[in-house]
Amino acid sequence: MSAVRVSRKHWQIVSLAGLLLSMPLVLPAQGNDQAAEELMNQAQAALSKGKPDDAISLLRRAIDQAPGRADLYLLRSRARDASGKFDAALEDANKFVELQPDDAYGYLNRARILLSLEKKEQALADANKAISLEPNEPDGYYRRADIYNEMGRTAEAKADEAKAEEIDKQAR
Repeated sequence: MSAVRVSRKHWQIVSLAGLLLSMPLVLPAQGNDQAAEELMNQAQAALSKGKPDDAISLLRRAIDQAPGRADLYLLRSRARDASGKFDAALEDANKFVELQPDDAYGYLNRARILLSLEKKEQALADANKAISLEPNEPDGYYRRADIYNEMGRTAEAKADEAKAEEIDKQAR
């Protein structure tokens, strides 16, 4: 009997020790997320001032603090796109889509970058995916219209522009 009590007590001590050891890991993660948030805010300010390279540097640090935050990859993708670093922008856009596969804006962002890379068919596929996820979002139709225009498919581009304008009117 005493062996059972010792084992149970030993298990409780080990469990408590494990819990206590895990607690410090939670607190820095919250601190890291706050640091990442501050860096993201600074990066947004840098982007609004037309300084995408500064934003990229800040976002690299933010991603180091919170690598699971999809929004950081989306913003860095936009900053890299703005600085003409399209391949790097595409890497971040892919990471965002990997982390947030049901977010239409991730596909729209990636479609814009793919279009810059002259990958029109892939851009069109992403625009279509965004529209399938958010059929009442005019941005998807506007993006697809841009892609159709680049492909020389003007009738389809005009139809998408009309659809986007119709959705915009209904939202007002």
